[in-house]
Amino acid sequence: MSENKVHFRHILLYYFKKGKRAAEAHRKICGVYRDDALTERAAQKWFAKFRSGDTSLKDGPRSGRPTEVDSNDIEALVEQDRTLKVREIAETLKISYGTVQRHLQQLGYVSRLDVCRTS
Repeated sequence: MSENKVHFRHILLYYFKKGKRAAEAHRKICGVYRDDALTERAAQKWFAKFRSGDTSLKDGPRSGRPTEVDSNDIEALVEQDRTLKVREIAETLKISYGTVQRHLQQLGYVSRLDVCRTS
């Protein structure tokens, strides 16, 4: 997390505890640091988090697909069934379509008529 983000979050928490509104905190921060220091939407998001009782300044866990994938898992699926489509592999491993494509390309597989083959 960048140092400025943490700094701005501390300031937002300060203004929240002072009873200020998110828009006012945003205006004051941008007045001191610069207009693009923080978006008003980001200030609103943090104020909502503080209102819920969470005063942690760290980002919460993110939902979504995992970012790390073992190429061996993809290769094993392809070796089992060379007719698998990229989308089917992605759904099976719960990863993105693009990630599967990138790994298949790195493994030397190319798609010809929906059949994966080694180049």
